[in-house]
Amino acid sequence: MNAPLSDPHGLELLAHRLSRIPAILSDMLTAGPRPLAPATLASERFIVTGTGSSEAHARYLATLFNLHTDRAAAYLPLSGFVDAPAANFAGKTLVVFSQGVSPNAQIALQRGRDFAHTILFSATTPEAAEAAGKPDRAQLLRHLIQRGGELIEFPLAEEYTTLIRFVGPLAGYLATLQFAAQFPRSRVPVPSAETLLPLLEVKAPPALREAMCQLPSAFAGGFNVITAAPISDYSQNLACKFMEGLYWNCPAISDFLQFAHGPFQQMTAHPKPAIILQGDGPGEAEMVQRSVNMLRGVGAGAYVIQVDAPPLLSIFGFESALNDLVFAVMRHLSIDQVNWPGKGRDDLLYGFCPDG
Repeated sequence: MNAPLSDPHGLELLAHRLSRIPAILSDMLTAGPRPLAPATLASERFIVTGTGSSEAHARYLATLFNLHTDRAAAYLPLSGFVDAPAANFAGKTLVVFSQGVSPNAQIALQRGRDFAHTILFSATTPEAAEAAGKPDRAQLLRHLIQRGGELIEFPLAEEYTTLIRFVGPLAGYLATLQFAAQFPRSRVPVPSAETLLPLLEVKAPPALREAMCQLPSAFAGGFNVITAAPISDYSQNLACKFMEGLYWNCPAISDFLQFAHGPFQQMTAHPKPAIILQGDGPGEAEMVQRSVNMLRGVGAGAYVIQVDAPPLLSIFGFESALNDLVFAVMRHLSIDQVNWPGKGRDDLLYGFCPDG
């Protein structure tokens, strides 16, 4: 799809998508999730996968299952499905996250016969794929459903034209929460609109926005993101925003206590700033203060983004704050999101799908 002459870099398109997020998530909460299939509810052991922003969704689901239900899940990168023996997957349920059913995601879906059951989280439906001129993807989705697999839909279908996605990551988190909450004995909290929507208004500190806009070179070569578990397990998309939105080196993510075991020493030898993510836990508040003191003690910039919510929900606030931050810097630097570096030259791996 070619960008209109009035918006050659896709920035107005991204502004429009960002403006729609509160209404899209509100609609998801109002509609509620579709009841799950019996085979899904009967599943006890899961292998979950996804790449790009979908990796964060897959890891989020693994956290929800392992810590807040009596089910068990393990994350496996997509390359782990290429040569693995069928015995590795026997009796387990496969869960694939892919907003657009990319060729790489199809690597895992092609192994569905080795699993007891298959679930796909996607914004793509057979009808949407047909309308977009992708009959092969439409056929794949129909075969999945015909074989008894389950398709969990979430917005935004066809979130293309630009490299970065803003709607799908947030909608995917909510779809995952709604999904995991339906299992018997689940302790997964599904937020109300009154709880969730204010988190979408969280902004990064003005000092951080100014620093990134006025001296981008201090961040472009890489910086640190420091946070607490369990968010450190599913914060991949927070870091990827800077890589996909600004084409900077992807910042390193460290758990607070991991930060003192190498990353702090490295960044002291080669100074770089840090963004610290703070939730509502009292122990977390102490680790934030200790981290700030350490960083400022060696002359490093330390910027705290605080979201007053528990970990399973604070991710919505951190996503929103970094969306706002990255988009502000994109506009300041006039980043071209339509003609991104390497466009059309990544298919040797992006298009990799054996027998696909």
